[in-house]
Amino acid sequence: MNYESNMNWHSVPPGIDWGEVAGTAVDKDNNIIVFARGKTSVVVLNSSGEYINSFGKGEFLRPHSIRIDSENYYWFVDDGDHTVKKYNSDGEKIMTIGIPNSPSIQHSGLPFNRCTDIAVDYESESVYISDGYGNSSIHKYSMKGKLIKSWGSPGTDESQFNIVHNIVMDSNGLLYVADRENHRVQIFDRNGVYIDQIVNMHRPCALGISDNKLYVGELGYGMSVNQDVPNIGPRISIYNLEKKLLFRWGEGFGGQSNQLYAPHSIAIDDNQNLYLGEVSKTNMKNIGLGEIKYKGLRKLKYLS
Repeated sequence: MNYESNMNWHSVPPGIDWGEVAGTAVDKDNNIIVFARGKTSVVVLNSSGEYINSFGKGEFLRPHSIRIDSENYYWFVDDGDHTVKKYNSDGEKIMTIGIPNSPSIQHSGLPFNRCTDIAVDYESESVYISDGYGNSSIHKYSMKGKLIKSWGSPGTDESQFNIVHNIVMDSNGLLYVADRENHRVQIFDRNGVYIDQIVNMHRPCALGISDNKLYVGELGYGMSVNQDVPNIGPRISIYNLEKKLLFRWGEGFGGQSNQLYAPHSIAIDDNQNLYLGEVSKTNMKNIGLGEIKYKGLRKLKYLS
């Protein structure tokens, strides 16, 4: 597998200010939906990076993730507002899950305290929400927003989490959950029963699934003590659903074309191209390296 990296593949009109990109998704027309931290929350681009539309100004507090379901509805996860919002493709809000600005007690297991991601399953008419920074749980809801069950707790054992950051579902109905600071992806069935885990990765921070492949965006160092350690990312790792590592892309932290800053979301189009949202500004601040101009939207064009 081989990719060509382009950090400046998109073009938007003056006045579109997205700051940095937290979430990316591909809709049924292969358009790229960008969920960003800035004055312009949602930006729609075509696969060539040309601007189509934008919406959501003032409707989100701290964007974290966007997923587009099989019916082409947009689901936005706002960890600052502690809510999940469902929109149609015209930018009209349909439903909100959670109470805005009303977090649950930290690590209570009750929804939500800084929720992070969502997986939508029409076969079981359920949505699964990872929760997240202030909780250590997965919540299963009905499509109408009724809580069905929750599972997970803080820790390092099976079904425990240390920042549950992302969630995706494969075609067999298995859930893959990025347990970021435990350096693993845990696998569950639709009822929250632990199945397995994938290890030997570093701070999995972005998950995508396509064509029976699991794409994992891994963060690099988070502490000064390991900032010079090689082979810990940031990078993109691709697995088959038998947990075999197929390929890795990325040669460490930095602004070169073969380097990454902070992969936070990953989307795959019909041509196997990857669209990465990188929280470059947040990450640079967290590790004490100052400001950066890069807006955090990279395209990895699939070559072979």
